[in-house]
Amino acid sequence: MERRFLPEFKNAKLDVFHYDAVVVGAGIAGLYAALHISPEYKVAVIAKAHIEDSNSYLAQGGIAAVTTRDDTYIAHIEDTLKAGAGLCDRKAVEVLVEEGPSDIEQLIKMAVPFDINADGDLLITREGGHTRRRILHCGGDATGRETTKQLGMIALQRENLDFHFNTYLVDILTEDERVFGVLIMKDGVYSVIRSNHIIIATGGIGQCYDYTTNPAGAVGDGIAACHRAGAVIQDMEFVQFHPTTLISEGKTERLFLISEAVRGEGGILRNSKGEAFMKDKHEMADLAPRDIVTREIIKELKRTGDEFAYLDCTSMKKEFFISRFPTIYHECLTRGINIPDDFIPVRPAQHYLMGGVKTDLDGQTNIKGLYCCGECARTGIHGANRLASNSLLECLVFGRRAASHINNNFTPPEGRKNHYKINTPAYTIIIPDEELKSYQRHIKHILQSCAGAERRIPELKYAIDELKGIKQVFDNGVISTPMGFRVYNMLTIGLLITESAYNRRESVGAHYILEE
Repeated sequence: MERRFLPEFKNAKLDVFHYDAVVVGAGIAGLYAALHISPEYKVAVIAKAHIEDSNSYLAQGGIAAVTTRDDTYIAHIEDTLKAGAGLCDRKAVEVLVEEGPSDIEQLIKMAVPFDINADGDLLITREGGHTRRRILHCGGDATGRETTKQLGMIALQRENLDFHFNTYLVDILTEDERVFGVLIMKDGVYSVIRSNHIIIATGGIGQCYDYTTNPAGAVGDGIAACHRAGAVIQDMEFVQFHPTTLISEGKTERLFLISEAVRGEGGILRNSKGEAFMKDKHEMADLAPRDIVTREIIKELKRTGDEFAYLDCTSMKKEFFISRFPTIYHECLTRGINIPDDFIPVRPAQHYLMGGVKTDLDGQTNIKGLYCCGECARTGIHGANRLASNSLLECLVFGRRAASHINNNFTPPEGRKNHYKINTPAYTIIIPDEELKSYQRHIKHILQSCAGAERRIPELKYAIDELKGIKQVFDNGVISTPMGFRVYNMLTIGLLITESAYNRRESVGAHYILEE
């Protein structure tokens, strides 16, 4: 039996808190959306952890937008469509590119500290897949951190925004094909936040894999909750692997990213013999789209038998590298890598999800009142492969559009009840914490080995069967803790990815099927 709600309730009577709108997620998409909801509406902002624990906070590369006379909307649109391997929604891409610059202007007015040159103009760089320089950044390689911090500081001062940190989104509540609230848990206590307008901005799914650049909480909770509520999920097979993550001794929960912007400034990928292996693989060489660079690194490692490749930054002066990439420089230095003299050891790891909850141009899902924006949304912008630094721009444009749609179509709730009664089927199987942790490790390993940057149909079939077997256990089990929620959501995401990948038999973009 397909599970509609995660916990078990026996005629429970839960406290209800009333808001005009709810935003789930406190990364750039969630914060920017919340800031654009009219000040006359009371908004609950729900975050599983804190603002600095989001994917947005970790984003190094920057924000892609047309801000110079040397660039054009057409060029940015065409670069995005090309990277997406023909599967982008052109109208969505046009909205992103044409409206993006006005959101950059808003960020500047909000005092987001973009880097500037000696003349006081915005400092613009280039990344893989872009034919022009159009990447804006803050603090060299700390764009996500600086933008999230500034938006967070402004949002925390807004009187109409109530932040609920350390609060878990458990489920989305629906009635008559529209949302009417969310079920949350804080400190082990369930309650309901009642609202006719819910924006899900919960980020990515990276922690469903063994190796990822994503933070600890990124397991696709929002996508899984939307799926249980009946939202359409699309393009989950398109999982992007970043070609350059830093190799370190021992496995860490989150791998450190070496930004694509390093190659944009002249970094060259080399094998253990010092050979630059990308120069004959693609017309853009080291600046080819991420899926191509990732697969070429994997091929080169198989050919040479090496465990990792190297990123050569010796063409850059040390002072320039420290100024442009201070976070990367100091992280490498703590690991004994002195840039630019030393090569940086790198290999691919999971980084981003192009698919997610299907939305229209206003962030609306197929469920009335339910919106999605940011990485958890499938807006149609990225197609089969995201163009570098389009993700933060997507957060801004579609977070704002979702908020504007709520402002222009606000529906007040009918009545104000202090309690909500809920009853679910009874479950019988108790799954101990140690077993939950074991299942979690197994799910991560399955996705890493069967649904990585290269895939085989028999392995995807094995993954589906294995995950379905685990799900049968969970569908009859008692799920009552954040760890239980996490593992069940990982199961849901794992099946969505592997089934979508199994059903798409042709290789396209980040989805690459190896011939048997």
